[in-house]
Amino acid sequence: MAVKGVFGQKFNQQSDYFKQKLAIPSERWDDISREQHDHGFIVAGAMKADLVNDLKKAMQSVIDEGKSIQWFRQNFDQVVEKQGWKGWTGEGSKAGKAWRTEVIYTQNLKSSHAAGRYAQLTDPDVLAERPYWRYLHRSVINPREEHAKWHNLVLPADDPFWDEHYPPNGFGCNCIVESCSERDLKKLGKTGPDTAPARKTQLYTDTNTGEQRLVPEGVMPGFDYTPGKSATQNALAANKQKLNTLDSAIARKNVEKLINSDVFLSFYNGRLKGEWPVAVMNSKQMVEMAVKSPVLTLSRQSIMKLRTQYPDLSPSDFRQLQTQLDNAQWQQNSQGERQTVVNISGKSWNVRAKPTASGTYIEMDQA
Repeated sequence: MAVKGVFGQKFNQQSDYFKQKLAIPSERWDDISREQHDHGFIVAGAMKADLVNDLKKAMQSVIDEGKSIQWFRQNFDQVVEKQGWKGWTGEGSKAGKAWRTEVIYTQNLKSSHAAGRYAQLTDPDVLAERPYWRYLHRSVINPREEHAKWHNLVLPADDPFWDEHYPPNGFGCNCIVESCSERDLKKLGKTGPDTAPARKTQLYTDTNTGEQRLVPEGVMPGFDYTPGKSATQNALAANKQKLNTLDSAIARKNVEKLINSDVFLSFYNGRLKGEWPVAVMNSKQMVEMAVKSPVLTLSRQSIMKLRTQYPDLSPSDFRQLQTQLDNAQWQQNSQGERQTVVNISGKSWNVRAKPTASGTYIEMDQA
């Protein structure tokens, strides 16, 4: 089935999945890996934040409004000209541009659609009625032999097989997963779910970094994950790690987007574990604090403590932290911690920074 036929109308779960992604400047597609793609939109070689943001907006329109690849190509030309992007792979020839735009357009549609389907398939009510998943191989032109072997394989939704084989399983892969009930199994001539095939791996060597790791046979490196499944706290850790490598101004924009996201509300309400980036220090502050990471992080334990102690505190208050901390003067207190005072919503707050091996965490209380 053609991509346009699959994505002809808005699919809310798909749209929401793509919308929450951060636009991350990147040199290569695999600068972030596997489940990190759940929360980061990158285009290999697009190193300017505004350029990546414009391309992400174009893809969001494709997803929400069913825009064709012809529309995307026209928009791509406009963005490239507007941002002055030079030296991108495929530049200089009609065939090169057609190939590059096809990859961006198709891969983002397929992965976002797969993630949207995952959200539907894992709904508790759906799982109660349809607890099995069936692998469907749909490539007619240049079918992959391994994928064809998995056709009609039916396994429980929680089988570990899906952690690495949930499609798409590579560029151009058209395979999908559909849910099945007990009744569906009988129609397929099965008395129960199948047994997952033995896990076979192959050694993959990253030609750019030299890193080696094992990937499942039949799955392209970087596709061995389930789109949409990754725990948000893992994504936050990946974002935090990526923020450490970005220019300070770009990192602050990404933190601002995180703070303004719906996912932050889930963190604020205690529904997510882990930690949350709330601000980014400038280079001068990093020298004064003698820290390697510019990211200031708030733990779940700290946010829950604040909510208990200060019932009037709101999520919007944390959106003021970056501006306040940009001009903060950090001093060392009697406990050896770095401390400063900020004004949030008309109230003074003590902010204490605690550098650790894994990052710099902050704690707060009203002055």
